[in-house]
Amino acid sequence: MQNSYLKVFDNLFFNVEKHDEVKEIIEQASYVLDSVITRFGEVENEMTIGTSRIDDFVDTVIILFIRKIMEQLDSINVLYSVSLFEPAQIILRSLIENIVGLEFILKDHTQKRAAAYYLEHHYQELEKSKIYFNAESEYGKLIIAQKGTDKFDEDCQKIEKKRQALERLIKSKAVFQETDIARKKKLDAKKKHSRNKKKVHIQWYEVCSNITSIYGLMKETGYEKYYDAIYGGLSFESHGLNATMGMSVDKNGYSMKWIRNPEGGGTTFVLACTFSIGVLHKIYQYLGDGKSEIAEFKVFFEDFIKKRDIASHNLDMIRSTSDNGSK
Repeated sequence: MQNSYLKVFDNLFFNVEKHDEVKEIIEQASYVLDSVITRFGEVENEMTIGTSRIDDFVDTVIILFIRKIMEQLDSINVLYSVSLFEPAQIILRSLIENIVGLEFILKDHTQKRAAAYYLEHHYQELEKSKIYFNAESEYGKLIIAQKGTDKFDEDCQKIEKKRQALERLIKSKAVFQETDIARKKKLDAKKKHSRNKKKVHIQWYEVCSNITSIYGLMKETGYEKYYDAIYGGLSFESHGLNATMGMSVDKNGYSMKWIRNPEGGGTTFVLACTFSIGVLHKIYQYLGDGKSEIAEFKVFFEDFIKKRDIASHNLDMIRSTSDNGSK
């Protein structure tokens, strides 16, 4: 990868490689993330090859969640390696939503909840296609103008095949049929109370519960106390509202912070670790591990928490040696 800008603008970008103490602290955090990613990978392998399978469909959904969680933890780890702490917040928010969703599935009515989640992206894809592949809609006219009528008709045929495939998928399992019926009832009920009946939408977890918001989902899974921190504190980065936070002010005036600012990495790291170890525990409970496995996980958990706390403390102790230009 070409990073010539790091050399050209070395007065703007914080370079971890030039700060041994900061690099060592980040490596501590990386070691902790590495250990929990490895645990997820071991579970994924066990469930994939069949040594720890319980229900083929549910296990497949869990495996897909595990792989996404591993990918997001890996992304945070990579960003941290170059001191990109703030951009990691966007990934953290998505990571937490995936973890909360998986814990909700594992908590109760697992097969029904897994079915609701599994089918939802198929529903969403077809709902979007009604907008994009409608010759009378603005999107449809734009696509025709760009690609031509023949390509538009070809894409419409593909969407029709996907619709038929979804119908076959729903008919393939009783739990899918039940989920489809429940979803239609929920949508009909919402339409009756909605002013804009064309834009009624429900979340996948509404299909199999009375929960109607991410707050309700976090409350159901025991993470209610984290809601404000995640959807308040992390929203600045997610919604592009933190550009002015790149400036610090003190009695000497104001100065611009480094790009790749090495300060403030503790919170994102702790949240990633806390939610990850929590859902990992829930997965082990789902798999029904015996006494020896429980005892082994307890040893790992205690060591993990100790190393997490040390790394978090050290991340919070990082102070930029100098801002990149006082004004």
